[in-house]
Amino acid sequence: MKRTAIICALALLLVPCLAQADIAEIMSYQGVLRDGSGDPVPDGSYDVTFRIYDVEAAGTALWTENQTLTATGGIISAHLGSVTTLSTLDFDVPYWLGISVEAGAELVPRTAFTTVPYAAHAGFADTCLEGDNDWGISGDNIYHDVGYVGIGTVTPGVRLDVLAADELCARFVNGSSGSNFAVKATNYGGTAGAFFSGMNPGMYPAIPAAVFGRGATGYRAGHFSSEEQDGIFVHSVSGRAVYAASPSNYAGYFGGGGLGVYIEDQLETNGFRMQLGAADSYVLTSDVDGIGSWQPAGTGADSDWTIAGTDMYSGVSGRVGIGLATPTAKLEVYNVTTEEALEVKHGGASAGRVVNIERVSMPSSGNDLLQLKIPAGSPATCQFIEAENGGTVNFAVDGDGFVRALGGGEFSGPVSVTDELDVTGSSVHQAEVRSSALTPLTKVLSGISTALGTGVDAVGVYGECVPGINYGIGGLFTGGYIGVKGTVIPGEVGSYYGVRGQANAGNGTNHGVYGSASGGAINYGVYGYAFTGTHYAGYFSGNAHVTNTFTAGIKSFKIDHPLDPENRYLLHSCVESDEMMNVYNGNVSLDGGGEATIEMPEWFEALNQDFRYQLTPIGAPGPNLYVAEEIRGNRFQIAGGEPGMKVSWLVTGVRHDPLAVASRMVVEVDKPANEVGKYMHPEAYGKPVTMGVDYHEEREIPNEATATERTARPVRDRSDGD
Repeated sequence: MKRTAIICALALLLVPCLAQADIAEIMSYQGVLRDGSGDPVPDGSYDVTFRIYDVEAAGTALWTENQTLTATGGIISAHLGSVTTLSTLDFDVPYWLGISVEAGAELVPRTAFTTVPYAAHAGFADTCLEGDNDWGISGDNIYHDVGYVGIGTVTPGVRLDVLAADELCARFVNGSSGSNFAVKATNYGGTAGAFFSGMNPGMYPAIPAAVFGRGATGYRAGHFSSEEQDGIFVHSVSGRAVYAASPSNYAGYFGGGGLGVYIEDQLETNGFRMQLGAADSYVLTSDVDGIGSWQPAGTGADSDWTIAGTDMYSGVSGRVGIGLATPTAKLEVYNVTTEEALEVKHGGASAGRVVNIERVSMPSSGNDLLQLKIPAGSPATCQFIEAENGGTVNFAVDGDGFVRALGGGEFSGPVSVTDELDVTGSSVHQAEVRSSALTPLTKVLSGISTALGTGVDAVGVYGECVPGINYGIGGLFTGGYIGVKGTVIPGEVGSYYGVRGQANAGNGTNHGVYGSASGGAINYGVYGYAFTGTHYAGYFSGNAHVTNTFTAGIKSFKIDHPLDPENRYLLHSCVESDEMMNVYNGNVSLDGGGEATIEMPEWFEALNQDFRYQLTPIGAPGPNLYVAEEIRGNRFQIAGGEPGMKVSWLVTGVRHDPLAVASRMVVEVDKPANEVGKYMHPEAYGKPVTMGVDYHEEREIPNEATATERTARPVRDRSDGD
C-alpha cells in the first residue's frame, strides 16, 4: 500500500575523514513518516529510496541507495552509505537529498545538506598539498619519513638538530603526576648509549654508556636529587652495580646527617679506617643501637669457657644472653631493632635438617615442645609461622590462628571446626570426604544449621558451579536406590516443597524440573503420588503438553462458575470415543436454491477420514434436508432446504495423520503380568490402596538427627600449660 510520508524531523552527520580507510564513510539520518492526515504511519517495515543531487529541483541523481527501514511511532533511522558507498561524492559543492517511500513520488522539497557533511572534505587536506610535500599527515599526527630536521641551523647533521646561542636549546615539560618520563631515549642496539652530555662531541667514554655526562672544570658531570625516594638507584645484572675511581681523591664520598652508608650484604675491602677514637690495641665494638666505636680490649678471658679447636663450650650451669645482661634461659637472644633476633642457615645439601628440637623426657599434659607468643592485641594478619619454598609461602599460621597450606593436608583422626571452613584452590576434588562405614545413619557428608528463628531461610548444604553460560552443575548425586531425596517438616499453615526446581531468565528453554527414565520394564520420567485431603498427583499452573498418548481414568475440565465465579466451580466430563475422533460444527444459511457449500480448512482431509454428518434445521422443519455432496477438496454441500433457512451442521472425522496411524488405540487389552490382580483405582472397587497398580512400599530412610540431639565434639583446651 502506498503511504504519504512527511519528514518532520531531520538529523544528518557525516564522519569527516572519508579519506581514511579505517573510518566508516556513512551519514546518519533520522526522520518521521506521516500519512496523508498528518498522523505517524503504523509500526512496520517500509521501503525508502534516498537520492543525492547537485541541484535543488529536477536534475539527475548523483547517488542512489535503497533501504528497508523499520518505523516505530513513525520514526525511521538510516545510515546513508551503508549500502552504496559515498566515496564517489567529494562534498565540495552544494548537495540536496531526495526521499521517496514505497516506490512513490519523491517528497518535495528536497533537503539541503548543512555544514557538517562538508567536513568530510577536510580528509583531503587541500591546503596541506601546497608547498613541500615531504611531510605527511595522519589524523592528529604529522611525520617526515626521510632527511634531517634543523632548528636554529640550516645544515642539520642528525635526525633532529637544535642549535641555540646563550639560551635553552629545548624544554620538555610533562604534566603527569604518574610515572611517565619527560624525555625517553632508547638505543635498541644497546651499544653506543642513549644519552650523551659533554663539552664537545669528541669526548665519548672508552666503554659506551646508556647515559654519559662530563662537566667542565668546576662543574659536576651529573647531579641527582630526590624529595623522598632514593637519590640514585643503580642495578647491574652481571657487572659492578657501581664502579668509582679517582686518581687523586676519594673514589666515593658520602656526607650528610643521616646514617651515611648502609650495606645490606657483605662489605669486602682491603682495609678501613674510622676517623675518630682510634688508638693502638683498641678493638671495634658495638652498642645496643649497632653503632661501632673503638674501645680498649678486655683485661682477660672468662675461664668458664673452653676453646677446643674450632669448638667453644661452657661446662657450668649458667646462662648465655645475647642482647641482654640477665638471661632467663640457657640461651636467650633479645633484639629491639628491626633485624632478626636469630637466624640459622645451613649450607650442607645432605644434612637431614637445619634445626632439631627434641625433648628427651616425657612431657606432662599441657606441656609445649615449642611455644610462640605475641603481645595481646596484635593484628590478626601477623604470622606465627611462615614456611617458604623458593620465595613462595607454602604454609603459614596467622596471628588469629588462621592456617594456610598450599599443599593441602591429611588428617587420620577426627577434625573439629567450630567456625567457618573455607577451602579454595584449583584441584579437581577441592574437598573430598570418604567413609567406609555402612549403617542406616552413615552420612559421608552432613550439613546442619543449628540457628533458630524465623524470617530467614538458612541453607543446610549449598552447591554452586557457574563456569560459563550453559555450563555448570550445582549438585550431582548418585545413589543405588534414590539419587536425591528431599524432606520437609511442615508447620500448621503455608506451602512446603519436598523438592523444588527453578530455572529463570535466559533466552533458551528452561526446565524447572526435568526427569527421564529408560532401560526398565516400567519407566516413569516424572512420578507423582498424593493422598488424603485435596490431592493432586500432578498440578500444573499453566499449559501442559503431551507429545504422545495421554490416558486417564476420568477426564474433565474445571473452571470458575460463569454465574458465581468467586464462590463456585463448574465441571464437565470430556467426550470419549473408541476412536481418535475430531468434531467440527457450525451454522449456515441456505441460498435461493435451498443449498449451501461448507468450506473446511485446507488441512481437513490431510488430518481426517471416515466422515459422519448431522444436519439440524433451525426455525422450521426441513424434511428434505440432506448432504448433496460429501467432503471432497475440503468442502461438502447441503441441499433440500427452503431458501434462507438456517441450518446447524456437525461433521466428525477419524484422525489418520502419521502419528495417529502409528498409535492406533487397541480398545481391549490384557493387563501385563506385573499388574494382574491389581487395580488402577482399587478404592472404587472397595479394595485397599495396596492393590493399586502403581502402589509400591516406600522404604523407610531414617532422617538426620536434629541439631539438639547431636552431641557436640568437645574443643580441646589450648590454654597455656606451662
